[in-house]
Amino acid sequence: MVYDSSVTQAPESVCVRMDAFPCEPNVLADLILSPREREHWRSMRGVEKRRREWLLGRYVAKEAVRPLLEKNLDLHLSPEEIEIMPDPYGRPLVKYCGSGPDPLVCAGPPGRASSLSIAHSHGTAVALAVLDPETRVGIDLESLSHRREDFEAIAFSPDERSLLAALPGNLHQEWALRMWCAKEAVGKALGRGLSAGLLAFHITRVETAKGLIEVEPRDGALEPCPQLRGKSLNVYTARESNFVFAATIYQQGAVRMRPSRQEILNYLLQKMGELTQDWDYPDPVRPGSRLFTELGFESLDAVVLCTAIQEHYQTPMPFAELLAEIGQQQRDLSIDELTDFVNTHLGGPPGADATRRVQ
Repeated sequence: MVYDSSVTQAPESVCVRMDAFPCEPNVLADLILSPREREHWRSMRGVEKRRREWLLGRYVAKEAVRPLLEKNLDLHLSPEEIEIMPDPYGRPLVKYCGSGPDPLVCAGPPGRASSLSIAHSHGTAVALAVLDPETRVGIDLESLSHRREDFEAIAFSPDERSLLAALPGNLHQEWALRMWCAKEAVGKALGRGLSAGLLAFHITRVETAKGLIEVEPRDGALEPCPQLRGKSLNVYTARESNFVFAATIYQQGAVRMRPSRQEILNYLLQKMGELTQDWDYPDPVRPGSRLFTELGFESLDAVVLCTAIQEHYQTPMPFAELLAEIGQQQRDLSIDELTDFVNTHLGGPPGADATRRVQ
């Protein structure tokens, strides 16, 4: 196991690499996984290689998170007390699990849940952890001995291929893989992977002497963070033996990651379920459910809900005007309409599936 502080050149971060299992995989799973993770591990089907990579990735991730917690928060946790589960886009989320009566209930210390990225390739796994949960991190690695010769035509734009062509011939293969890893790292840091398309992550500059690659998010890659339009993220790359690594740390500052409309809807459905779980409402809460006539909301319930939404997104929204408007018009409000209202005031993009003014 290797602890590497040079890969990121950033404080309060830990990068861990592991090249082999320290013991038999099933034994390791019993030693390091939380109860929920263990259930997932046992239920995984498909290629055994994927199961082993998933387990090794969880191991290095926890070994990256633990020293951060010990050094900065004086929090000493065993690996099984750190739970790592994916969000809907596959981004790993860190939770801290207690050893109380219900070990499946996990929560982080107030305001803290380390930011994390994991990658694995051909028996090696790496993880990059940062203490600040608002910092976005991304890491990727690929093996130089396992690559397709024709991937450059698919992975890179003509401009990017020109950058490659300008490099000395002996650097071409390695830097093509570094550029690929850089795109992967930025995709992970922004939380959506490469789902926006390979060309939505545009490489604008390469510095071979520093191992630095600049990547500009474009088009669909900007959806979770439109404030990055026209800006590039620095990605630090390196080569060790037959592996190429790329890592980026993006400290958002005043720039907040904007959720998609579907993420807002999922949050509201979850919140509605919590608020109505003790009410006499037999049907499941759905997007078309109406707050007052179907769910039985009173005006105070609506105020509580609106306050919870503002606190969750840390963004002031004109809920008072909305509630006054529907009161004057003596009409109801569906969860779908409320989703559009929130999406609009979080800066959602125009379009039928994105924003509709609540009439």
